[in-house]
Amino acid sequence: MSLPLPITGVGLVTSVGYGVVGSCAALRAGVSLPRELEMEVGEDGGDAAALATGFPVWPYTDGFFQTGAWVRLGVGALQDLSHRAGGGDGRSPDLWPVTSLVGALPAINSERFHWTLEELPDAPLSFFLEPLARQGAPGALDSSGWDARGHVSLAAGILRADRGLASRQAERFAIVAADSYLDPFTLRALHQARRLKAPDRATGLMPGEAGAAVLVESDRSARRRNAEILGQVDAVAMGTAPREKRGSARPAAPLLGRALAKAASDVLRPAGQGTRFQGDIFLDLNGEDWKANAWGHAQVLLSRLVDLDRCRTFVPAESLGETGAASAPIGVALALYNFMVDGAERALVLSMADDGAVSAIRLSRASRPRR
Repeated sequence: MSLPLPITGVGLVTSVGYGVVGSCAALRAGVSLPRELEMEVGEDGGDAAALATGFPVWPYTDGFFQTGAWVRLGVGALQDLSHRAGGGDGRSPDLWPVTSLVGALPAINSERFHWTLEELPDAPLSFFLEPLARQGAPGALDSSGWDARGHVSLAAGILRADRGLASRQAERFAIVAADSYLDPFTLRALHQARRLKAPDRATGLMPGEAGAAVLVESDRSARRRNAEILGQVDAVAMGTAPREKRGSARPAAPLLGRALAKAASDVLRPAGQGTRFQGDIFLDLNGEDWKANAWGHAQVLLSRLVDLDRCRTFVPAESLGETGAASAPIGVALALYNFMVDGAERALVLSMADDGAVSAIRLSRASRPRR
């Protein structure tokens, strides 16, 4: 294992900014730009319509949806990353030849997308990573794969990159996440499942979209190119909560909270040193009861390891809506921004996917690599 991993670049495209600095400044200020969305909710293409409030990256993705929107958002995030990590005009030719791309994508299911990976197993490569490389990272090494696990895709991508660095498959890995809950199929599925926040429903999610990219690399590579280290990934853990009943939509809140607490415990104990964690906590809570209830159960179980009274808690969905696979890297980007602007030293990024998968990523400030 190569952990801890230096993070030497990050990029964002969100509804509150076309770059990481603007987006993070807006998130810290509580800025949000909601828009009213009209969606088709009739069966089989019927003409029934309903209104919802969402957070589009407008007009960035206007006219694009599903994989087209993912490419637009991912390319924007890569270009933002390359401006800071590689310099130049945003294409950074010296950055990409020893960099491999990893896709962090939504969980693909027929209910939301009307296609599956079983039907189109190469879709993430041909529809996302290949055009992403051509437009956002010219000259990059071949993709090292993708993880289509929604909210926990970043954690899976970091572990994939860690293995690649250990085997010297590449010197750097750019993990690129993109997701959009604003396409007609997704909106209709959310509406039919009564998951959208509405005037007659006080709790529920508001759909959003975002692209995010995180660059990790070996210490040797960072030293050689005198890279600015924004922070480091100290530990990553993943898990899955069991379902009480076969066929249930997701695990019960106590089981999900227990799984989340277990993942957090796994990344905190190695650095515990007899003290409870104090730092920033980033959550992918989105307004739905099931996530809030699970986090409530997790807090009780984490009380011995986390000093919650001395932690700051951030919920990016309050400004951006539900961003799915992009939510964890948005949390990472905001954690790194906090390291820079106010001297925060530690962060914990916690995620819960719709299928009960959970992840925890522990970050810390890192000093400039020594020569």
